[in-house]
Amino acid sequence: MRSMLAEVNGVKLAFSDSGSGDAVVLLVHGFPLNRSMWEPQLGALRSVCRVIAPDVRGFGASAAGPPGPLTMEQHADDLAALLDVLDVREPVIFCGLSMGGYIGFAMWRRHRQRIRAFVLADTRATPDTPEGRAGRFAMAERAEALRSSVPAVEAMMPRMFSPTLRPGTPQEVLVRAMMTSTSARAVADGARGLAARPDSLELLETIDMPTLLIVGEHDQLTPPTDSEAMLARLPNARLERIDMAGHMSNLENPVQFNDVLLEFVRRLAPPGHVPSVEPQHPPRAPTGPPGRPPTP
Repeated sequence: MRSMLAEVNGVKLAFSDSGSGDAVVLLVHGFPLNRSMWEPQLGALRSVCRVIAPDVRGFGASAAGPPGPLTMEQHADDLAALLDVLDVREPVIFCGLSMGGYIGFAMWRRHRQRIRAFVLADTRATPDTPEGRAGRFAMAERAEALRSSVPAVEAMMPRMFSPTLRPGTPQEVLVRAMMTSTSARAVADGARGLAARPDSLELLETIDMPTLLIVGEHDQLTPPTDSEAMLARLPNARLERIDMAGHMSNLENPVQFNDVLLEFVRRLAPPGHVPSVEPQHPPRAPTGPPGRPPTP
C-alpha cells in the first residue's frame, strides 16, 4: 500500500489515495490498528470509486501531535482537514469500523456537510459503561508503565475474532502485528479518548443519509444487538450480518463484506440526490438474498 503524507492541523497524517469514480469512500480504521486493516477492501473499491484510507493521528505512520487524549472530535477535525488538503469537495461515503464508527458520529456532529452516506461496521452508538471506562483507563496506565502496547494486545486479541478462526491465520497475524506496532502513547492517549466519547444514540435520529450497518455475527466487542439498537433509531438504514465473523468482519469474511459494501456504493445515486434505503427493524432479517441492499 503506497503511503503519502499530508500536513493536517499541525501533524503529518499518512494515507493512501487510489482509484477513481464519481464516489469517494473514506475508510477509517479501528483501535489500536491502522489503515492496513482495509487491505482486502482497497482492491475491490478502487475499481469503482476513489478510496482514501488514512492512519488517524497517533496510529500507523501518522504523527502523534501534542500529548493528551485522542478524542473522536480531534480525529474528525483531522479527517475533514485532510479532505480539504486533497481537494475533495464532494461529500464522501464514510466507512468506519469500531473506533472508526465513533469518529463517524463526531464527523456528523461537526462536519455533516462532508457526509454523503455512512457505512458503520462493528460499532455502537452508546458510550462506555463505567466498567468499560475503568478498563480503558487501566489499559492506558499499564501501557505507559510498561512503555508497550502489550496491555492492548492482551485485553483485545482474545475478543477480536469469531471462535471459529484458528490462531496463526493471516488475519490473526495481521491484527496482532498492527497492535504490536502501535506505540504505548497511542494506546494510552487513544484509550482515554475513547473513554471520553459521548452518547450518540439520540444523534442517530438526525442521520438522514443512507446508512449501511454491518456486524459480524460473532462480534464480542460490539455484538449484533448494538447494531440492532442503532437500526431502530436510524431513519434511512439497513443492517447486514457477516457470517462466520467476529469484530474484524472485514478481515474474517472479506468476500461477503465486500459484496455488501460494493452493492451499497454502486447503488448510491449521483451527488446531490439522496436515495432511500428501506428501513428495517430487529428482529426482522434483511429482505432478499444475503448481502444485497434494497433497491433505492
